[in-house]
Amino acid sequence: MKINNFNIDTNTMPTEETARRFNVFGEIGAEFEIMALQSGTLKYYNFKTKAFTLGHNSIDNNLRVKLSSTKYINNIVFPSGGGDYVIKLITINDTEMQNSKHSIVTKSISKQSANAVVTFTPGTNTTTANNYATLPTTTSTGAITSTASVGFDWDVTNVSNDTYGFGLRLTGEYTTIRDANWYFTTTDTVDGAITGSTEVVIDDLTDIAVGTIITGVSGGSLSGTPKIVSIDVSSKTLTLSSVQTFADGITLTFRAYGESNIYNAIGLSLNFALYPTVTPTVLTKTVRGDISASTTVTLDGTYGIAGGNHVTYTGLGVDNRSANAVTSISASSSAGSIVVQRAQTLENTAVLTFTGCHQVINIQGDITINKFPTANKTIYLDLDKLITVGADS
Repeated sequence: MKINNFNIDTNTMPTEETARRFNVFGEIGAEFEIMALQSGTLKYYNFKTKAFTLGHNSIDNNLRVKLSSTKYINNIVFPSGGGDYVIKLITINDTEMQNSKHSIVTKSISKQSANAVVTFTPGTNTTTANNYATLPTTTSTGAITSTASVGFDWDVTNVSNDTYGFGLRLTGEYTTIRDANWYFTTTDTVDGAITGSTEVVIDDLTDIAVGTIITGVSGGSLSGTPKIVSIDVSSKTLTLSSVQTFADGITLTFRAYGESNIYNAIGLSLNFALYPTVTPTVLTKTVRGDISASTTVTLDGTYGIAGGNHVTYTGLGVDNRSANAVTSISASSSAGSIVVQRAQTLENTAVLTFTGCHQVINIQGDITINKFPTANKTIYLDLDKLITVGADS
């Protein structure tokens, strides 16, 4: 007699009490036993009480079955909380496994110890991070079998200081923020130097998948933005889309952009179907003191204004008959000045409205979570694809 197959869903279970059905297929008259235990404990599944309890006896903990049809169906109830479990099918009384010399089939299943928290937040490169005040976050918690709708309402704010307080310029894809503007990021270490090669071995493949790109290195240099085109799991070897030279032990920074790549990397299924709305706050400043035929305009604070002739302005008495953008900034929270292209004569307390830079940009939208990951993860909206940070000149 033969057992043809033993099936049970081995995907990670949520932290809540969960029942998993199993099926055994075989010839009528085939005999087997099923036993389940919690790894690292002395708890075995009691098929009579439907619970994992301490100790083992063959009467309560070994489910003995003789097939009266070609299919046997039952289930195992796993308790709330986390843990790792092993389920074994053992053939008995001259029954054999189809296409196998072994008499035991083992399946392993894990349960989450807690529901996963998914955090959504704007993200930037290290070169632009100092230009932003603390960035907002939105979180959602759920089991891997859960779904959720996540709404966010974020004020992205330029930091208020003399070094980086030169405003935020909307220059990128802000009118159509698609799924490709969102990413998950992680890091890993190179295991063995490479020179002019498309193959690199890393220490750990966790949260890394085909389609993920490398965006940074802790030492040496990165040639372009190589994409992972294949992975040899057994050797932890990544095949990249372009040749690279990496020293042993350096840290690589990876990003998975878009719904598909995020799912492949961390098992989080998202839908960014609706474009978020981007609404900048209009930037105004007050003239400090009378200005007489001068290209230097003193203001009651300069934070949020960008130099470099990108930003224009209007207001009572402003002369815009020729090019009149803001060339440079002398920064201050309550004083300071700007140098403009055309000399101005302005009265004290005149209000100027600036176009082309902002101190606060609001981003609102909705995200659908179709499937939560097995562990806490953070998803970033790439601000560097939407915003250019301002400079003093």
